[in-house]
Amino acid sequence: MSEANITAVRRLTQVGFVGGEIDVVDEVVADECIDHDPMPGQGQGREGQRHTCQMVVNGLSNRSTLRDEFLAVGDTVIENWVFQGTHTGEFLGVPATGKQLQVRGIEIWRLANGKIVERWGVVDAAGVMEQLAS
Repeated sequence: MSEANITAVRRLTQVGFVGGEIDVVDEVVADECIDHDPMPGQGQGREGQRHTCQMVVNGLSNRSTLRDEFLAVGDTVIENWVFQGTHTGEFLGVPATGKQLQVRGIEIWRLANGKIVERWGVVDAAGVMEQLAS
């Protein structure tokens, strides 16, 4: 079960956020997913996760992960990541700057029946804003 859970979370990150295939959210996130730490403007449920994925894909091009580490315990996956991309569209309310951005985060995902049902996380939004301002 742990490997299957890691695979689901990895698909969300690599196929959705990095690869830009937003529909993967429908495959791996439960409709009633609860996000305990949503991004600004993000709603709850699958649509909330879809909104965040779409914001990243629309705002950043040349996306990749510099680090994407996973630890699974029971029904929970912990993900430690560093993501980068070029700021070519609106991102976190900031118009495109053309700057290369790095975003760091750590997330805890709880899964049931192969789908993400809860998320807790810390994304270094302050660090992103600092990069955008420099």
